[in-house]
Amino acid sequence: MYAIPTAFVSALFVVFGLYVLITQGITRLSAPFLLMCATTFAWQGTWTLLFQTQSPHIASLLVRLGYLFILFLPTTFYHFITEVTARRREQPVLLASYGLCLVLAALLPGDLVVAGYRRFFFGYYPAAGPLHPLHVAQTVLLAGRCAQLLLAARKKAGGEARRRLDLCLAGVCLYAFAAVDYAVNYGLPFYPPGVLFIALSLGLLAITIVRYHLIHPYALAATIAHEIATPLATIGMHADEIASVWSHVFKGYRLAVTHGIYDDQGHAGQSERISQLAAAIRREVSGTSAMVEMALASFTLDRLDRSRFSPHSLQQCVASALERYPFRGDERARVTVTPIDAAVRFSGSDTLVVFVLFNLLKNAFHAIRVSGDGEITISAAMEQDFCVLRFRDTGPGIAPDVLPHIFDAFFSTKRHGSGAGMGLAFCRRATELLGGTIECSSVRGSHTAFTVRLPAPGSAADRATRAAPARSRRRR
Repeated sequence: MYAIPTAFVSALFVVFGLYVLITQGITRLSAPFLLMCATTFAWQGTWTLLFQTQSPHIASLLVRLGYLFILFLPTTFYHFITEVTARRREQPVLLASYGLCLVLAALLPGDLVVAGYRRFFFGYYPAAGPLHPLHVAQTVLLAGRCAQLLLAARKKAGGEARRRLDLCLAGVCLYAFAAVDYAVNYGLPFYPPGVLFIALSLGLLAITIVRYHLIHPYALAATIAHEIATPLATIGMHADEIASVWSHVFKGYRLAVTHGIYDDQGHAGQSERISQLAAAIRREVSGTSAMVEMALASFTLDRLDRSRFSPHSLQQCVASALERYPFRGDERARVTVTPIDAAVRFSGSDTLVVFVLFNLLKNAFHAIRVSGDGEITISAAMEQDFCVLRFRDTGPGIAPDVLPHIFDAFFSTKRHGSGAGMGLAFCRRATELLGGTIECSSVRGSHTAFTVRLPAPGSAADRATRAAPARSRRRR
């Protein structure tokens, strides 16, 4: 009878593991969860046999085998939480914890960690050895660190991301109650209830992973990076190779035409056009790569670590955006940058500001192409505690009924296939997470102007941003 709960939980964790494996595959986040499931399955399966055996010799083997898996369970849980909170800096501690598990596992054949067993009303159970308190201390410290990491991440998250972290925190709390089993190792005669808390904890995490998409945003981002960025880099490399050899090929081609070896009548224009293809391919690759990077950034905005913001020059951000943007035709000549003082600096992420500029350039050039004419002017200055960027285009302007909706996600006036309506939504989300604002004014048939305000380094707005959770403060 006493073996039924352990047998049930052992089977349950096969289901948990297979469920996550089938629905999510192997990722940085699912791998430690699957390891937790495998460890719990093996531990509870061993306890099922232990509670049923009548042989002291078999019991002696099973208590050590079962404890082999128990030793690693707290560390696998900690491993999972470091991935949930994206705390790569915890890796040295994680490796040290796994190392301690290996040391304790190597000592299991003796009596230092598990000093044999005791006989209780439910069956045999491991007795604590002199080094067992070391494992208990490790478990307590790791559980506490998991809660600390989740609380810190929760302060910086908002919306659905915060709800996911709340569920993970609840899982940690349930997991902590399983530590009551250690009392049985020291001789207290009650049936160890930890199996129920472990089952509830990891079951809640399994639901969070699948039902509440704990993995999806980051797995999707990783998939995009791998499946798109790598082929793009290869295409760009091939374009560069074509450009490097084309001048020699074209020179031989012209000599063949000059000496009458080849008649290019009717193909002269096409031949000259080939020389432009490599540059065009490289431009498209660079532009698409930038858009992929921006898409990846949008997936990870909720994980932005504001405590690591640093001062950046807006002059350099504008220069970087103009250098990387995939201009077409005469587009670059349509952009005028008013000289920006090097002292105009903001606190935050220069990458996000470059992506904001990318979106503003993309939208402005689309409007200019529709109207057939227009210019872009970029300027910046310091105003009190804010670095203010002004982006103005003399395109067709925005209709008054459309203007209030331009920052709404999936709102777009472009024809189908020309845009998803996420560019300006990204701009607003990014600037708000940086502690700033973005506003738009427009006169139909005249101009459109965007004003981006970002906190200056050391300002009150900068200090407030670093201390505030990364929750989007949308204005209604």
